[in-house]
Amino acid sequence: MIRRVALVTGAIVAGLALAATPASATESVKQTAKKGSGPPSGAQCSVGKGVTVCFQKDGDKIWVLDKQEDGHHAVGGWGFANGDSDVWDYECHDYSGKAGGWTYCSWADTIPETSTITFRGMEFEGGTPLFNGDAGSPLSSKAS
Repeated sequence: MIRRVALVTGAIVAGLALAATPASATESVKQTAKKGSGPPSGAQCSVGKGVTVCFQKDGDKIWVLDKQEDGHHAVGGWGFANGDSDVWDYECHDYSGKAGGWTYCSWADTIPETSTITFRGMEFEGGTPLFNGDAGSPLSSKAS
């Protein structure tokens, strides 16, 4: 009887642990970019054929510039990883297109002071990232 109770209790605990796990633990936090005048002089930028993304340390802003009229939208992806992956924890989506100029997302409440982030530009078709070579290389920068 004790063995059965322990087995049932273990199954319940395991079931609760699985239920508490988010269904999409790898889903990124997304923001829609706001219109801006561009990153400050000296900001570190990842430059690609289709998208340029810059990190502004003062204010923790990701700047995005869509450089092609190709029907895709530009995204500034970043995370606390080492840049060896195309999986990003945070995304800044620029839906304004090439004509919209520079846009930005503020992550001041998300990036802890003195942490290091890795960022890069990407192109998306709807909600799907394209790996077509138009994005810049990942770069790392220390927040101020």
